[in-house]
Amino acid sequence: MIPVSADIKDLLYSSINEIGREKIRMAIAADIKVSETYCRDILDRCIKRLPEKTAGDEIALATLCEALLHFMLTASLLPSERKIQMQGAELDIVIPSSKILGKSPNKSLVIQVVRDNLEEKVMQARTVQPHHENIWLLSASPLQTEYKNYHLGTGGLHYSRIISDINAFLLEKGNHGLKLLH
Repeated sequence: MIPVSADIKDLLYSSINEIGREKIRMAIAADIKVSETYCRDILDRCIKRLPEKTAGDEIALATLCEALLHFMLTASLLPSERKIQMQGAELDIVIPSSKILGKSPNKSLVIQVVRDNLEEKVMQARTVQPHHENIWLLSASPLQTEYKNYHLGTGGLHYSRIISDINAFLLEKGNHGLKLLH
């Protein structure tokens, strides 16, 4: 039986809590590159605990990646909006905001989580994001696509880099996000 989304999230947050949410937040606030190590560690813990039948399930793994991305965006204080409806398009994640995407799409990212229908996800993103390089895809395994694709497989852009790359994108575009002083 494939775990439902709630089961995946329970597994994820159990792994996060073992490490310590505050420890993760503090470390990432000090050095965003540390997010790569934490992403790998958390994913390894979760994948080892998945039932054998689920461990290779693309939908379950993509759900895990999306839930971890939500946590890491919050922990790193990077600006984002999730599950956005914009001009009839369904967008999974918009960086930094739908307002900026509407005004300056060159300064915005649309990240789509691909569970099954790659073409549909890309079409939705292209509806609102005319800049090809600002459409990123997140999937369990590598996709045959011209878009930037973060995944759990080998080669290409490993999932663990996504937070560092989002931060670099925002810095390049002049958006430093929300930073709190300790």
